[in-house]
Amino acid sequence: MFKKVLLPISTKTKERSMKAVEAALDLSPEEIVLLHVLEPIPEMIGGKDRQQLQREADDIGKSIFGDYEDMIKKKNIHCSLILDRGVPANVIVQVAEREDVDLIVMFSDGRDCVADMLLGSCTERVLRNTSITLLIIRK
Repeated sequence: MFKKVLLPISTKTKERSMKAVEAALDLSPEEIVLLHVLEPIPEMIGGKDRQQLQREADDIGKSIFGDYEDMIKKKNIHCSLILDRGVPANVIVQVAEREDVDLIVMFSDGRDCVADMLLGSCTERVLRNTSITLLIIRK
């Protein structure tokens, strides 16, 4: 049914990200695209310090794909990895459109901070800004 699934993952919520991976695997897609979004480096940091911070963040970001990628490959499903920077909800929508995915699988645990209450959670912002089907996995 779904050929290509986008699965944003987070270092802060590994257990919930694992549940989202399991839900995506249950759908038996041809390909799962794992996405991790890094926070942008503040503009006030420049030069060699900025480059060093970017390299360190990239290394940490790349290291989180391992367990997820292993789970997916064990099911003989093609897995692509994308590491990007920016506002998570915006990047998720942009990558979903660029990669031409059929489905986005995300977890949601409701609003857990003041920013979420005012702006909506990342999942809500993705829902409002994409026409791609979104599967939301609860706690």
